[in-house]
Amino acid sequence: MFDKEKDNCDCGCEDTTGKHEHECDCEGDDCDCGSDTVTLEMEDGTLKDFSVLEIVQYEGKSYAALAEVDGDQYDILRMEESEDNLELSVIDDEDEYNAVAAIFDELFLDEAEEEEK
Repeated sequence: MFDKEKDNCDCGCEDTTGKHEHECDCEGDDCDCGSDTVTLEMEDGTLKDFSVLEIVQYEGKSYAALAEVDGDQYDILRMEESEDNLELSVIDDEDEYNAVAAIFDELFLDEAEEEEK
């Protein structure tokens, strides 16, 4: 896991507080449009909520940086579409993991530097 501050929404709206809302065309309380939170089932059968910090592409594959809601560390998982499902998996190859981790490190460092300006 890696440390990461999560203050802005990454929506491109330039709000650095992350406390604004986006409007959508959905009605009702069950709308999750624009939600950056996913619920994953753990190996022991429990459910945990994770914030999706960022998604990047590397060599034709997608990877997500996920942090437990209100957590300060993140994990990197490979994303693969399977029929109508999106599957997240651990990256077993060390070289692949290190290359993707370097992309996230640079991305989050750039974001942190922008916030300091």
